Amino acid sequence: MGDDVSKGPPASKQVDPSAETLSGFRMLDIRTDRLLSSWLREAGIPDGALKANELAPDFLLPEADGKLVSSLELRRAAPLIVTFVYGTWSPLCTVGLRALQKATFRIRAAGATTIVITPEAGELPPNFKRDRRLDLKILSDLDLGVSLSFGLVSVVPADIKSHLLRRGLDLCAPHGFSFWMLPMPAIYVLDQRGIIRRAFVGPDSITGAKTDTLLAALSEIGWA
Repeated sequence: MGDDVSKGPPASKQVDPSAETLSGFRMLDIRTDRLLSSWLREAGIPDGALKANELAPDFLLPEADGKLVSSLELRRAAPLIVTFVYGTWSPLCTVGLRALQKATFRIRAAGATTIVITPEAGELPPNFKRDRRLDLKILSDLDLGVSLSFGLVSVVPADIKSHLLRRGLDLCAPHGFSFWMLPMPAIYVLDQRGIIRRAFVGPDSITGAKTDTLLAALSEIGWA
């Protein structure tokens, strides 16, 4: 699952979604994904992210329908799977969320809750959830505060920013603020105390996610 920084089994790196799974996406967005992933791998951003056995910060964020969701309430009730994405424009993240959607029944049967955190605001998250028919809680990290608290945010360098703008992607518009910052894709499994039991961080973590790996983590917690 990308750069696995947990104590669980190592996962394959540099997972590249197949042409079949990426069919229907704009080639412009696919190339943008690959550009960002290459930059983040080279920059080594995951090194500063929260890791397994550390305490995850609690947060309160609005869901796609505007309702505030408390991570404290969710994880006290059951283990919590927290997924961070670039945004709804990203084919990489969309493919990963499709896989997560397919695993929803098994994850819920194991007693866990899954949430998705995007830096986007406004109508983008609810429209994405509706259009992709996702039965997932999608929360808006309006100022990237939660992503920052997990150590996942990096400032987009000038050369990458120029590439993105030339390709028609202005991150300021969907994010709702003028700073060019981006969260690293990641998946965290939290127990009821808020301790991180698994931390899969990196540009490949979202597409490399394996249901069995998540269920194994829940089993260790005692919920699968």
